[in-house]
Formats: sequence, C-alpha cells, structure tokens
Amino acid sequence: MATGNIMAYLPVTHWNPYIRIHNRPKRGNFTVDWWVDTRFEPGHYAFISRIGACSLIGRSLKYRPRGRTGLFEWDDPTMPGDFIDQVEARILPVFSSLDTLEKTIAHLRAHQHNSFAEHPPWKTLMHVALGEIPAAQAEWRNVMHNYVPRTTLSDPSRNYVYDQWCLLTEPLMAGDRAALARLPHGWEAENTIGTNLEPYWRSTPFPLEHTHWGMVG
Repeated sequence: MATGNIMAYLPVTHWNPYIRIHNRPKRGNFTVDWWVDTRFEPGHYAFISRIGACSLIGRSLKYRPRGRTGLFEWDDPTMPGDFIDQVEARILPVFSSLDTLEKTIAHLRAHQHNSFAEHPPWKTLMHVALGEIPAAQAEWRNVMHNYVPRTTLSDPSRNYVYDQWCLLTEPLMAGDRAALARLPHGWEAENTIGTNLEPYWRSTPFPLEHTHWGMVG
C-alpha cells in the first residue's frame, strides 16, 4: 500500500514495516530508508509511529555509473532498476522474515538504530506483549516510581503518553493478563483507526493471551 512518500508492507498487524522516500527535487535526487515499527505503544500517531528501527539504503555498485553519487538521482537512467533491485534484494526479505511478533521484537531489540531499545517502558511493554510477565515485572519495578498517575510534566505534550504508561503498573504487578492485554490492544487501535492503514489492519491476539507462564509477585 502506497500513500504519499510511504510504501507500507501489508497486512498491518501489531507491527508495520514500510519504506519511506525522501524526495529532494532541488537536488535532483531522493533517499530511501525502511522502518519496522510496532503499533501498540501509547501515543498520537497520524499515520506511522516512530518507535521502531530504521535502515538507510543507497545506490549499489552493481548499477551505479562511474562518477555518480550514492544517492538515487532522477536523471540517471539506471536508477529505476537499481531501486527495484534494492527493494527486492535488501528490504522485502527482511519484511517477509518478520512474520510473527516474536521475530519482530527480537529484530527490534537487536537493531542498532532502535533508539527505544533501552527505554524501560518500551522494554517492559515488549515483555508484556510476548507474555514474559516475570521479565516485565522485573523491568518495571525498577522504574515504576517514576510513573505516578496524575503527575504533571514540564512538557505538557508528553502528559498523555506519560499517563498511559502509568496504566501498566497495577495490572502488571498484579499479573492480570486480561487487563494487560487491553492496554496494547487499545493503543494499537488508537494509532490505527481513522488512518490510511485502517483498511489493511488485522487486530489479532498478542502472545500474552496465549501463554500461561508463572507470575512473579
């Protein structure tokens, strides 16, 4: 599915791989990067979220004429073939390999360009989504004193997301899987309904809803 400068890999589920093109007409070229986002964090995302991992691709030596840059230049007749080749050889195999949430989270956890990889709320939520309740409780216990409901932040634009993260504490520390599952399902819906992605979205259960591991109080 393509809209504007975004080409989204379908279907859209708990995660959303996509290719983004940055056209720079004054320079006569464009750049290409690809992202893998998860869609079930709290936030206000008009189309694509920004909690994910990205990679930038450039021209390949196989196609690039001598003297050309590593950018995709519009007046280069070899550019379209190179672009298609790069997408098919370098991007689509990654996207198609991420066919479960478990694989997607493993990819995001290890990705060098995932700025949220060490963010405690993100780490906690990934454990929750996978049903790794003891690990989620251990991660959240270290920071939950920083997430107190009805706290007013210095940056008002962050209040909503902060308040949503605060909702993790009670069900997580109680080991209430049903209540925990409602949180990412709700956030995913908020991030998707009313956007161009909604017609392609499939709401499915989280691994959390299929696992029955022991709890840590």
